[in-house]
Amino acid sequence: MTPTPKSSPPTATTLRVRCAEDLIAVAPVVLGFHPKDSVVMITSDGDRPFQARSDLPEPTASHDELESLAEDFVGGARRNGVRSPAFVFFSADDAAVRRVWPVLRQRCRQRLLTVAAAIRADGRRWYPLVGDRQLRASGVPYDVSNHPFVAEAVLRGIVIAKDRAAVVASVAPDPAAQQAIATVLWSTGLDVEPPPRNGAHRRRWGEWLQRLVAAHVGAGSTATDEEVARIAWAARDLRVRDAAWALITRADADRHRAFWTDVVRRVPDALVPAPAALLGWAAWQAGHGALAWIAVDRCREVDPDYGMAAILAGCLEQAVPPDRVDCPLSWDEGLPA
Repeated sequence: MTPTPKSSPPTATTLRVRCAEDLIAVAPVVLGFHPKDSVVMITSDGDRPFQARSDLPEPTASHDELESLAEDFVGGARRNGVRSPAFVFFSADDAAVRRVWPVLRQRCRQRLLTVAAAIRADGRRWYPLVGDRQLRASGVPYDVSNHPFVAEAVLRGIVIAKDRAAVVASVAPDPAAQQAIATVLWSTGLDVEPPPRNGAHRRRWGEWLQRLVAAHVGAGSTATDEEVARIAWAARDLRVRDAAWALITRADADRHRAFWTDVVRRVPDALVPAPAALLGWAAWQAGHGALAWIAVDRCREVDPDYGMAAILAGCLEQAVPPDRVDCPLSWDEGLPA
């Protein structure tokens, strides 16, 4: 039940939210998918635009779990200098919303935040959670399919997934591609060869990985099966992996996201941690917080203690804005020239 923070990517357009329909329309644009059974926080008055999303808790969730969820949102808002967050509950289940909303509202009061707006939207009508009792009962019909925010997203080529499951599917394993990479690993002997293990070996493979990734990212191309196999093998070594990590900047993060998305789908599951962690970092730097979390999950499915995933998860949990974290990696420090 941890919120998914998302800061706007470097080329984001300013979207001015003025009413309930604006809040409903902007949420999928900034999240990258249409939220369902979710609570979304949208802010505009902090140090920078900041959004967060969480699934609505299960009916069996304890009060402590609800308090933890509220603190995730409110703590993230405070760390980003937000004073007046708005909340949109995307759900047809009014009872589920009313289990969460009082706890969230109380935590905002305790932390001296003023709620700018709070509504529930069920796909057809939106209901204010504060204010006029009659309106809270009857709701207001809405249709944001032709909203200017949606049109702006289309013009800018922003793809909005049907739901979070569609984002998960976008990085799901491709069994046929995985088998092709496994075949290359077997035919080259890399399936039994240990990864780079001394200074000279690490430098050679790190420089190779940097050249390869930079070339594909610059050209917008995808790696061959042999290249993906060697990437997956070499990046098992953390110093070699860090050579690719050091390339990811805010300016080109989305191109790295595209490259590593392809790699993650094709590598055998056992070799997914390093590519998934790199995908997660690139996605976070590009402003795709939901995808970053999904990449962390893919990594941890294989290696629950993978260090880079833990670093990224910490940034996401604490709602650290991507532009506050530069990758100060000297991946080749101490390696022989």
